[in-house]
Amino acid sequence: MERYIGLNTERINKIRELIEAQGRISLDELMERFKDYSSMTLRRDLIYLEEQGEIIRVRGGAISVKEFQKETEDYFHERTAVNVEEKKIIAEKCASILETGLSIFIDSGSTSLYLVKQMLDVNYTIITNGINIALELARKKMPSITVLGGMLSRNNFATSGMACDQQLNDLNINMAIMGTTAFTLDGGFTCGSHSEAELKRLVLKKAKRKIMLMDSSKVGKVMPYTFAAFDDIDVLISDGKLPQKIKDAALEYGVTIM
Repeated sequence: MERYIGLNTERINKIRELIEAQGRISLDELMERFKDYSSMTLRRDLIYLEEQGEIIRVRGGAISVKEFQKETEDYFHERTAVNVEEKKIIAEKCASILETGLSIFIDSGSTSLYLVKQMLDVNYTIITNGINIALELARKKMPSITVLGGMLSRNNFATSGMACDQQLNDLNINMAIMGTTAFTLDGGFTCGSHSEAELKRLVLKKAKRKIMLMDSSKVGKVMPYTFAAFDDIDVLISDGKLPQKIKDAALEYGVTIM
């Protein structure tokens, strides 16, 4: 803590109170309120408060932990509430083909969350990078749960990064249950994070049987990072609204459609 010797605790307390009261604050607003201090000094105050676990720095300012948790939960609940019936149908189909005695990877995502809610409380061996997936599974008594450690995305409660990749290298995967953010015939299965795409690729490379969960709302959308194509999966589980040209393309690659 030597680099924080001489910090102005009165100023820091005022900044803390402002962020707690407003939920968030910009660096420009701090500079307007504390005109006698440089932007570097105020940034250092924010760094200190973040390291104390009291705020989270974001681009151009900071947000209170409470406000960030609320926004993150609201965002995830919004995603979970899209195409609910279709996701439940997909989850039910997938749950029916799961087997005990296998090492099963379950990807993060809202459809995966519906899946684990429907899974029987039996002796499954589960690996996941989804914190919400692990918490839901923990409600059951029988499944064995391995959670991959790494950088946590607050957008989807998923871990990824080098630590996850290294941990995966020591694990065997019989069946991979994957999710996708978007899909097109040209772009393949895509997501919005480079590190998550790398993790998905590694899982698919290690898994013996690869199952993709994709509701029809994902079709026709493109995200920056491609992690798979039809020749990387064995089974596609979707709802009844999947376009025929997508079904035809999948069948050309020998993908089983459920």
